[in-house]
Amino acid sequence: MAERTKNDKGTGLRCIVVETVSNRPPKDYTKVYLNISIGFAIAFAIVFSKHVPALVGLWNILGPFLTSSWWLIALSAGIFYAGLVIDERNRSTRGLLRVIKVDEKGIVMGRPGMSPRDPAFFIPWKMLTAVESGVDESGEQPYEYVMLRMGAYLAYKLRRDIGFNWIDEQTVVTKARQNAPNAKFAIERRLSDPVRQDTRYTNLWLQYLAPSGTRERRGHLQPGDIINRGRFEIIRVLGAGGQGIAYLAKTLDGPDVGDTTSDGLNAGDEVAIKEYILPVHANDGLSVRMKDSLDNEAKILSAISHPNIVALHDCFVEDHRGYMVLEYIDGESLRAHIKSAGPAKELLVAWWAAEICSILKYLKALSPPIVHRDLTPDNIIWKGDRHIKLFDFTVAHQFEAMRLATVVGKQSYMAPEQVKGYPCPQSDIYSLGATMHFLLTGQDPEPLSVSSPRSLRPEVSEEIDLIVRRCTAFDLKKRYADPSEIEEDLAQLK
Repeated sequence: MAERTKNDKGTGLRCIVVETVSNRPPKDYTKVYLNISIGFAIAFAIVFSKHVPALVGLWNILGPFLTSSWWLIALSAGIFYAGLVIDERNRSTRGLLRVIKVDEKGIVMGRPGMSPRDPAFFIPWKMLTAVESGVDESGEQPYEYVMLRMGAYLAYKLRRDIGFNWIDEQTVVTKARQNAPNAKFAIERRLSDPVRQDTRYTNLWLQYLAPSGTRERRGHLQPGDIINRGRFEIIRVLGAGGQGIAYLAKTLDGPDVGDTTSDGLNAGDEVAIKEYILPVHANDGLSVRMKDSLDNEAKILSAISHPNIVALHDCFVEDHRGYMVLEYIDGESLRAHIKSAGPAKELLVAWWAAEICSILKYLKALSPPIVHRDLTPDNIIWKGDRHIKLFDFTVAHQFEAMRLATVVGKQSYMAPEQVKGYPCPQSDIYSLGATMHFLLTGQDPEPLSVSSPRSLRPEVSEEIDLIVRRCTAFDLKKRYADPSEIEEDLAQLK
């Protein structure tokens, strides 16, 4: 179905709004079900009319059982009726547009059960002119929609409760911002969405779109500064990077804290707060990239839980800065430890590698799998009790087959396929091998090479050198396919 509305230019031309993938009305099977039932009843009466005594005898046998099992018959009838009701309710929405694919070329829309002959609707990024939301109150039941405008005279209207069932709305909007910089955006929060769905993952996207102004603070946070409505007090700076600064902070429980205590923290708990710089002007390209980086890391960390991965407690936006509240680990990075203490012993490296394998198995088992893409000695903290913690999921992403990704990571630890823009779970295995090379030698491996720590330190055993070489093999068929295989070989070391 398509409707026509006047465009904003007042030229008299109309904008075609497409809502469904077919003009054919959805089929109504009610009469079919009724005719089948009547036909079955007539056929049964004709066939068994001459065998009434046999039917009476059969009833005498089955009657007591059916009488005692009346609840089972009622349950079956209820399930059948519920199925008919659900089918009837869904009948009118089966042909509505849904986003079925978003890639570097644009947005593809279609419907469930499409055949190769059915048309798919495609919006190239260069043709996308606007993304806006609204409420349609023209029918009996108002509904929210998102309009994807293609030029001035064609738009695709997606019901928010149906159009993003396969690919979520935020992914579509984020990709649109990245690939269609000239498009206009007017997206409001869903009326049905709570402001705070997950205490560990606040709706940063909506906070980011809030009206901009000038910053209240000048420079970075100082010891004693209070943020997030009195929830955290800054103690000191932990470190600084290209995107922002990490702070050590103390959890407070003041009168203005309110429902933020649902973050699971108690007064006095120490946390690490990672700050993202969000430029004041929310629509420029740099601001969008910074926001997307924060949004990506928060979304991933809020969905995972592993004893060797740093935990996310909460995140929020304040004064044009994005903040992630993370578990504080009192320890040093493996890089810092090796730089101060020298190359580690093989059994300790094997222990660390086994714990990293546990992390990689967990990330690979997620649906979809998560590729960290920045597994290096800098992003692994040694707690001092032999256990490690992996952090910094800034560039991690959910793996999708044949998806071209942005090339990110540290050069010496990036797998060949990652450099080409096609990272996969085995890319993290390459990074593990490169990390083991550093831990055993104290030197970063050569970029895009098969690492061999034994070539630099002959005292390294052939067994662990072979593990590193297989982890960093260029050919994916020769590289370890699964972290569990590495664990088995590590267990053989003595």
